[in-house]
Amino acid sequence: MKICIDVRPLQNAHRTRGVGVLLHNLLQQMGNLAVEDEVALITLKGKALPPLFRHERRLETRRLERPNRFNWLADQFLLPELVKRSGAELFFATDFNSYLVPTGNLRVVSMVYDLIPFVFPEVMATQPLSVKIGWTANFKKLRYSHGLIAISEATKRDLVTLLGIAPEKIAVIHPGIDHALFNPDNAGDGERRREVLARYGIAGRFLLYVGDSEWRKNLRRVLEALAGIDGDLGIVLAGKRALTDAKLHGWVRELGLEARVVIPGYVPDADLPVLYGAAQAFVFPTLYEGFGFPVVEAMACGCPVITSNVSSLPEIAGDAALLVDPLGVAEIGSAMKKIVAEPELRQRMVATGLRRAALFSWERCAAETLAFLKAAVGRL
Repeated sequence: MKICIDVRPLQNAHRTRGVGVLLHNLLQQMGNLAVEDEVALITLKGKALPPLFRHERRLETRRLERPNRFNWLADQFLLPELVKRSGAELFFATDFNSYLVPTGNLRVVSMVYDLIPFVFPEVMATQPLSVKIGWTANFKKLRYSHGLIAISEATKRDLVTLLGIAPEKIAVIHPGIDHALFNPDNAGDGERRREVLARYGIAGRFLLYVGDSEWRKNLRRVLEALAGIDGDLGIVLAGKRALTDAKLHGWVRELGLEARVVIPGYVPDADLPVLYGAAQAFVFPTLYEGFGFPVVEAMACGCPVITSNVSSLPEIAGDAALLVDPLGVAEIGSAMKKIVAEPELRQRMVATGLRRAALFSWERCAAETLAFLKAAVGRL
């Protein structure tokens, strides 16, 4: 198979977010499987990228660093020519700026992570006109893809209901996690745990959240729920710094939680299993997720999970989590109290979560993705 893949999300601002994590692991594993295939990679000029496939060549393009509201427009003219020059039978579009309308004999398969701008029209309304046009134009092109890969059944439902995509064109392929990193051994007790907790100034019983502080993460309601619980139970909010952190700190002061909230900022991957292992529970009642990597990471480390009953989260967590209405502060608080007060419940959730997390592997994700791509060009 001759395939062209847009790998620019591994080189721009997406590389440290869920999209970058997904593509990095997926393509590494695909490289182990697609040993006979010829692969052309669309890359950013001057940006480092390790080898991914045995038979690969790179087609470099210049592009402004994300975020830039006109990148989608540049791709309308630059990307089709690069793909044509690759001589590929199939183009694998991994970013919404690279969704293409097929031409000639070229087959197109597009990967879709979420449809946040269409699920939440208020998000679309706050964007500049150029961004609105870009989002709308690019996602409309999905109707012409020969196949689509959705990272959850929830994303597939959104594609069908919001964009009118034929369901038979869509394959749901769940991402995986790094089980060599996220496992009970790395989360275990001992000197390593004490050192990590001391380094971040964490003491006593605590809940854990991992992610940024953007609006859909619902942290205001998480803090309100914690404020309604008497006692010394704290929470650690770990994640990279964001512009919304100032608002977050304001909520902490407003709710009188300064002594119970630790905000360490970015936590290296090597330390995350320790935090998952030490926490009473992982709290993730977000308003919407295309997949929700931290839910699976927490379960794989033996950490009980409280998460939302919306979007992809019930699908990903299964029966291994306490599901709550993310708009219900009292319901979130009740789940917090329940999981801390009932050791037997926590033990059951740990065991169920470990079994659930084992279902999500990069090896399976890569094998299913490669099979879908080959089927799209009639190689299966």
